[in-house]
Amino acid sequence: MRRCKGLLVGLLVALMAAGATIASAEQEKGKAPDPFQSFDLSKDQRSKLDKLIGERKSALATGLQKIQEGRKKLVDLLFNKKTSERDIDKAADQLAKSERDMLLSEVKFNKELRKLLSQEQLSTLLKGQK
Repeated sequence: MRRCKGLLVGLLVALMAAGATIASAEQEKGKAPDPFQSFDLSKDQRSKLDKLIGERKSALATGLQKIQEGRKKLVDLLFNKKTSERDIDKAADQLAKSERDMLLSEVKFNKELRKLLSQEQLSTLLKGQK
């Protein structure tokens, strides 16, 4: 179970890092260039991309809030001698679920992005992250 949780967290971190270029495009105007600007996307592609980015941004905000709340709850429970081990395990499981949901949200975003962009465009995005 612990190994599985570690793997999920590792995958989550990797996918979030892979989304860093896209996240930078979501920053306020003037802070970072749009990584998709040079891709010569059609209006339909751009519209779909903007929708995907909006959905991802919303899912990330919700997911991060749940994870932060879950971590705080778990820490609070761990540092209270009156807390039962069952309650600690329950909080840990809920935190793992929130992290898994976040991972699945990132996977879903990247799968949709793969459908929208060409291999060359995906490779360009990947190179921009290194």
